Amino acid sequence: MVVGYGGRRIIMENNDTSYYGRILIKALSTHYPDNYYILYSPQNETNKRLTAIINADSVRIKFPRNHIHNKNRWYTHNGIVRSAKAHGVNAFHGIDDGIASGFNGSNFPTVFTMTDPLYKNSGGWMERMLLQRRARKACKFTKRVIALTEVDRQLIIDHYHVNPDLVEVVHPCFFEGCDDSVPENMHDIIREKYHLPEKYILYKGRFNDEDNLVEAMKLLHELRDSKISIVVLGYRTDHFDKVIKEQAHDLHVFHRFKQVDKVHHADLTAVCKMAQAVIIPNTERARDCYKLINAQRSGGLVICKDSPRARELGGDGAIYYSNFHEGADALSDVLENPNKKAAIFQAARDNSERFTGKVLADHMIHIYRSVLMHRRLFQE
Repeated sequence: MVVGYGGRRIIMENNDTSYYGRILIKALSTHYPDNYYILYSPQNETNKRLTAIINADSVRIKFPRNHIHNKNRWYTHNGIVRSAKAHGVNAFHGIDDGIASGFNGSNFPTVFTMTDPLYKNSGGWMERMLLQRRARKACKFTKRVIALTEVDRQLIIDHYHVNPDLVEVVHPCFFEGCDDSVPENMHDIIREKYHLPEKYILYKGRFNDEDNLVEAMKLLHELRDSKISIVVLGYRTDHFDKVIKEQAHDLHVFHRFKQVDKVHHADLTAVCKMAQAVIIPNTERARDCYKLINAQRSGGLVICKDSPRARELGGDGAIYYSNFHEGADALSDVLENPNKKAAIFQAARDNSERFTGKVLADHMIHIYRSVLMHRRLFQE
């Protein structure tokens, strides 16, 4: 079976769509290497993320031919359809950017995944409107629509008026590096390498209003153990310099505040495991889903903002809070009670088995085969 993928940002950029595309391709090529996976992109360029994926024997990437001047038109209209047929593609999977209009009426098996159903994190209002318009058209003719959570599934059904029988939930998988084992004697080396405090809670993300880092600092201020610091991973921005640092001073936690630009991916599991807790103060976006399941698999104690999406993904393996007062009390109770802490760690480990690459690949292959069977039955 040959499966084609479409997505301007599936690999090229560093955002939620590209991350999802990479973990999906990695899972499929690892557990179903006998299939071929062709990645379609109008951007004729390469980078490290692309090279890491196409090293697999079963993965290929296709760009529009050089004589095609309008590369985006090739991607959104009939050009990519002709290419898919020429390459013997059995099923086409579009991610976030919609599915080329040329597939409409062709009875070609298509699958459409929306990692962000309302495209809230896709730039300005004009881009969001155009992406929603393309998604609405794609939902009318695609054979299956995929959501990452039950919350997203219901949102797709309500907003795009899709038949509920055609919308399925396929949870993402954790990053494979989360399973890397870290010897205890490496902890001191890593602590010195990044100048980490003895006890800290870890925040990883962007420094803006949406990520709600200020609430994480308020929670830190309310903890009963005043020796715990907060380590924030991410590149400094104007918002960080003008708002975050000022808030840290106002809350009297600036001396307990450590900012690190970047941690090497090989060290990230250890940094997560060494933390007293991993805090996720916003759980409403796809990237927050990835943070939660990655942190659980890495062995971190997760504390996150309460939401239906967080409960669905975190299960019993996380601490949930509605406000920072409640979060500080709950986290302090767990840190002071070894039995509670051990129980949450075990629940998190058990819960993470739902998000392995094998589970993701099995579910997706089942969907591809079902849409292929639908086409055969329709033709007969």
